[in-house]
Amino acid sequence: MRWANVINALVGIWFIIAPFILKYDDMRYAMYASIVGGALLLVLAGWAAFSEEARRQRWIQYVNGLAGIGLIALPFALNLTARPHVTWTSAVGGLIALGLSTYQLVRVLPREARA
Repeated sequence: MRWANVINALVGIWFIIAPFILKYDDMRYAMYASIVGGALLLVLAGWAAFSEEARRQRWIQYVNGLAGIGLIALPFALNLTARPHVTWTSAVGGLIALGLSTYQLVRVLPREARA
């Protein structure tokens, strides 16, 4: 399902630029975690969006889901909860990545395997 991978790639772009837009680039660990998680989403979901073979790889969806979990945990693990905009952005973006990856693992890939 191409659209889900495109959305995950866009979420990845958001996490790459979020530290600079939301002004938490002064917190190095949080900035690097956001950029690395976003880059992981961007590369893997982008690859799956443009490659039929990559789209069928379950491991890509597992890694994207784990990246989503990591991004959800980011503000809590790095004590960013005093900045609600960072907490909400991270939670919502991570939930989107996790939800779309889970959807593809549970609904899309098994259906495509049967076809």
